[in-house]
Amino acid sequence: MRSALLRGRTVAVAVPALALLAAAVAPPALAADAPAGSAYGASASVSLLPGVLGDKGITVDTGKIAPSSTEGPESAQVVNVPLKGLVTAKVISSSAKQDGSNGPVDAKASIVDAALPVLAPLAGSTPKARVISSECKSTPDGITASSELAGLDLGKIGKLPVSTKPNQKLGIDGVLQVIVNEQIKHSDGSLTVNALHVKLLGGAATGALGKGDIVLASATCAKVAGNPTTTPPTTQPSKPGTPPAEGPGQVTVVPVGAPETGDGTLAAVTAR
Repeated sequence: MRSALLRGRTVAVAVPALALLAAAVAPPALAADAPAGSAYGASASVSLLPGVLGDKGITVDTGKIAPSSTEGPESAQVVNVPLKGLVTAKVISSSAKQDGSNGPVDAKASIVDAALPVLAPLAGSTPKARVISSECKSTPDGITASSELAGLDLGKIGKLPVSTKPNQKLGIDGVLQVIVNEQIKHSDGSLTVNALHVKLLGGAATGALGKGDIVLASATCAKVAGNPTTTPPTTQPSKPGTPPAEGPGQVTVVPVGAPETGDGTLAAVTAR
């Protein structure tokens, strides 16, 4: 498996076995004939300054890693992602399914045992996470989306915000911006949720790494036709000590080193 940094200033990361598809990191809107749902595990399109991953500046464009679509393939998985210097992961996967031709849509993406070596100079150590995931669901009632980040440690870059509000930001002015639970509404009514969007802002500031985008765990859902639900669903009250169910726009952050509960699930902090 090759992920070579070739001579010269421009490099395309070539990993044929992964069947990476060239694509923009954040398309402005979905075309009319776009699938009802789609997802991918990761994408990177960056131009790094000299000294970041070698003596010369390089450009890396991975395309979409482990892409899936309601038009097929409905699921995809890549193991031992070898994008050394940028992103590494044990497993990257995604799925996008629709119930019938006009039924509800469910698209999701996840990354297990992820690391971002490219951010190590800014973080003081390599940022890592046990799980990074996103999911969107589309029904006649509308589109909902959520993200989960378990055990993500960004070091000196900053602590993750715990909030129900999408598009929470942290980073270093002029150098780096990290968007948590990024949600993008397109002109056709579809919605994209990115669990984590890393934006390198340029080379003018001291300590800059370069320019470009790294997106981790992305899912997109389009509007679906049908009759909206007229009667609100009944819900059972939560048991004492049980985190509330996730709703639209929520992001669940499981802190690094969080203990396990008696039933073996992670003790999560769920924002409301």
